[in-house]
Amino acid sequence: MNLSLATVTVAMVAMFALSRSAAAKVYKVSDLDTLQTLCAETAEPGDVIEIQPGTYYLDRSHIPVTRSGEPGNPIIIRGLVKEGKRPAIDASRVNVKRGIFRTEEITHDVVFEDLELRNAWGARFPDRERYGTNAGAIYFQGKNLTARRVHSHHSEDGWFAIHAADNIVIENCEIGHNGTQYKGRHNATHNFYFCAERQVIRNSYIHHSTEAQNFKSRGHNTILAYNWIEEDAGYSTEVASGNEGNTLWIGNVIIKRTEQGRPQRRILGVGDGTGVAKGRLTMINNTIISTLPNDLYLFTEKSSTCDVVLINNVFAGPSTRFLEHNGQGRITGTNNWLQKEMNVPEGVTDSIFGDDPGFVDLAGHDFRPRRGSPLIDAGHPFPEYLNAAQGLEQVLPTHEPSRDPDASIKRIIEGTVDIGAFEYRDGQSDVR
Repeated sequence: MNLSLATVTVAMVAMFALSRSAAAKVYKVSDLDTLQTLCAETAEPGDVIEIQPGTYYLDRSHIPVTRSGEPGNPIIIRGLVKEGKRPAIDASRVNVKRGIFRTEEITHDVVFEDLELRNAWGARFPDRERYGTNAGAIYFQGKNLTARRVHSHHSEDGWFAIHAADNIVIENCEIGHNGTQYKGRHNATHNFYFCAERQVIRNSYIHHSTEAQNFKSRGHNTILAYNWIEEDAGYSTEVASGNEGNTLWIGNVIIKRTEQGRPQRRILGVGDGTGVAKGRLTMINNTIISTLPNDLYLFTEKSSTCDVVLINNVFAGPSTRFLEHNGQGRITGTNNWLQKEMNVPEGVTDSIFGDDPGFVDLAGHDFRPRRGSPLIDAGHPFPEYLNAAQGLEQVLPTHEPSRDPDASIKRIIEGTVDIGAFEYRDGQSDVR
């Protein structure tokens, strides 16, 4: 009898799932009024809002997204790609209130795909209502929100997530050339300004911030994985003050800007002086590249209590300024490759020092280890970290970064893991 009841229950659940899927609709949208109505009033779980090819000039302060999907059955806001081009929403004709798309705190289970979002400024036009100088492509509030294959550029903030947001995922996106674009209205804007409870950024190209950081996080738990990050205006990548939990940076390429520009030459930062950066930052299998002799690889602010753990990373380039440690946290690690003139803390052990990490082409930014590189099979085989975002204790990198977010490939580890963001493949060509 119990078996029959269980069978009937499973059948009913399956029928409900099928009926729910069958009820989902695909809306083909070619105007912003219809798009806003669907996002704010009409769409149901499982619906796909398909924006047709073309350029759409925003004619309102933002597009509110207040409709929600369900876990495993999100609302999808998707651009229809034609001849390799995504539909673009251009905000150059209005003042934008926080984001071109704005999800509210009640919003959950929404996916944004295959869109170009550009030119969001909050106070471009002084004779109209102004909203501050930190407008972005998407202003993330709410929970279970994903953006994939979205190109965000030439806005004040590329992306922004508030503290109340949770489980924000950015994958296979390009985020570049964001920051305050006009004189006299500095607001410390960034390619990423993320403060969510949990946030994952992976397989993306993050580049050319025009005012401050390429990636700034005040979030509770952050995973930054397999991204190519370069050409910043301030720090390159930062665990900012206000961070409470643990942060994992794994398998990224991070390159300091190639021009002197502002005197700020820090590549990685912990704390910004506006509060206390807490928790633990664990860095595993990253390739960190300086471009000028006065670059500083790692800086910790004096109020920071964040511990830093360094495992299987490469710190290479013309600079030998490894660390300026003003914070209260411990810096430990193992199996990192460093320039031989660098001074490292006692807690960083089993380091490999040298003149040449053995990249295929340092100047050409091909950071794969070439045959005979000291990076090959030199990593710690069981790197550990503590990160409540996923509850894992051990991890090895699974992908390799690329400037093309769609070209990230799986990392195949044979034997012991190599140091850095790339794995040597037996028989690989050293010429691409």
